[in-house]
Amino acid sequence: MDIKKFHDELLASDEFAQYSLRATFFVRRIRGLRLWEAIQEVSKLVRVENGFDWSNPRSLGIEAHAWERAQEKQIHPLLVFCHPRILSQQPALLRYYRTVALISQKGLGALVGGNVAAIEAGWSQRLSVESISKIVITLNSIISAMLKGAADIDARDLPGYQFASAGATIQGSWNNAVGAAGEEAIRTILIQHLRGELEQVAWRDSTASDYTPEMHTELIDRVADVRILRLKGGYHLCFASEPDVSLRDPRGLPLLSVEVKAGADPAGSLERLGAAMKSFENDRNLNPRVKTVYVVRALTPELQRRISHSKPFDYTFSLSDLLVSDRTQKTFANLVVRAMLKNKN
Repeated sequence: MDIKKFHDELLASDEFAQYSLRATFFVRRIRGLRLWEAIQEVSKLVRVENGFDWSNPRSLGIEAHAWERAQEKQIHPLLVFCHPRILSQQPALLRYYRTVALISQKGLGALVGGNVAAIEAGWSQRLSVESISKIVITLNSIISAMLKGAADIDARDLPGYQFASAGATIQGSWNNAVGAAGEEAIRTILIQHLRGELEQVAWRDSTASDYTPEMHTELIDRVADVRILRLKGGYHLCFASEPDVSLRDPRGLPLLSVEVKAGADPAGSLERLGAAMKSFENDRNLNPRVKTVYVVRALTPELQRRISHSKPFDYTFSLSDLLVSDRTQKTFANLVVRAMLKNKN
């Protein structure tokens, strides 16, 4: 087998682009859930177990057989059952018990009402007694059914259930976020390779943070919330739409524009080509000499032929190649550096 030929064909395939993009999307979303942090926080509660009253499990929605099963398997109650005091003191830990119960945010919200996502994100610092009671009874009832119905269960199994629950939720998000995932992947590549140029980050909530190497991981985790990267020399990388990325000089003049089309339907590739050409109109009106970059999910032979014939863009990249090739990523990111250097001269 010709390994190089196989590898080249793999990188050029739409399926490879889909699964590579999906993998990066899942990693970002799983980190965003901060599930490991929640697991560690709940583990701390075990050290102060005497602060939680379990004398009447039935009043908390815990079935007697499920309670006995947990005791038999030596699973600490705090690791598997939700206690009202936890939600009253640390509401965001709802994400821990919801994922143990293998129920989505949307599903739990339908059963108990309220904004489950807001609670888990820490936006709701105080829950009413009624809300806490509804949540606790609902989750513990589901967990009880799970414990009673399982052939066997162990405390070591719980993180597996939790990440399975998270994965199901993320899969639902993925089905509606292919385009956004492509844009986030491009932002991540730029941040990774331009870290030496970064000075400040402007977020979508209108706040700003001075860039430091210590915040780099947080920046990658929150890449969807980035509105502007302020670079050395007064240059800005603006993330919006039409185009998705625009490098502006200190006067606001666009120097480099990037449009990302990560649509999943190969039959629509030519239609997306036309949409990409239109996306650059705003920046071209401001600066006819702006350099344009088209990032497409996969370069089909027909799409490659059309682009080679009409040359509508200065540069074209395959997203699948960008996701896996460090060399291609450096070439792509260096377009930003070259545009700034050329402008200075």
